[in-house]
Amino acid sequence: MDDPLIALGRAMARFTELTMAAEGDEPVPACTDWTVVDLVGHLGNVHRWAAATVLSGQRIASEPVTRPTEPLEEWYAGTATALLAALQAVDGDEPTPNFAGIDEVAAFWPRRQLHETTIHAVDLAQALGRPEYGWGVAADVAADGVSEVLRVFLRRMVARGRPPVVPGPIDLVATDIERVWTVVPGENPTEPPTVVSHEVDPAGSARGTVVELYLALWNRLPAGRLQLTGAAVPFFDGPRVP
Repeated sequence: MDDPLIALGRAMARFTELTMAAEGDEPVPACTDWTVVDLVGHLGNVHRWAAATVLSGQRIASEPVTRPTEPLEEWYAGTATALLAALQAVDGDEPTPNFAGIDEVAAFWPRRQLHETTIHAVDLAQALGRPEYGWGVAADVAADGVSEVLRVFLRRMVARGRPPVVPGPIDLVATDIERVWTVVPGENPTEPPTVVSHEVDPAGSARGTVVELYLALWNRLPAGRLQLTGAAVPFFDGPRVP
């Protein structure tokens, strides 16, 4: 994948473009009770929170709650520009907290905001009724996003008291790029599942394109789009992301 900061800029441009086509009151299928205005406000506020975290080097409990103003695309573009400036102003190795408790350096945040923006751009495209081929998710971004979910968010769900269901080793197989992620259970119920590089006998598998895997992990595509066997069935039925 390209430099996450460059990829983030592209994702922000895509979100801004979609925002220009919205009225604001369209319902967002993946986010219950949200309209496009709520979605734009959420992403812009998350950008502001991330920028404040990076610039201050301090743990900030939650993002601000600011209602976006019209025109939506200009309000969002302002928050995106501010985040990019903050990320460019800080060295990637500088100690910076995050919610995951791992990789606590500034370089964590471009990648995290890339996937936040990419997934919400899919939400916006769905709200606008765009066909799936127009959702604009690149395979290299999706592959990185699968890795992020497995390494960052499975851990986060355990910390939140909603552990993922991993009854045995699971292979996630991206059929279009010939890549496999193998997830194994934690050593005890308080430990998160982990991704291993060595071969193990899988207790189940999930097969699909890398974009299908990425979007299904984030509940933006139904798990039924994947070929699921064995332990992968309860994994995709259970909690994986907030």
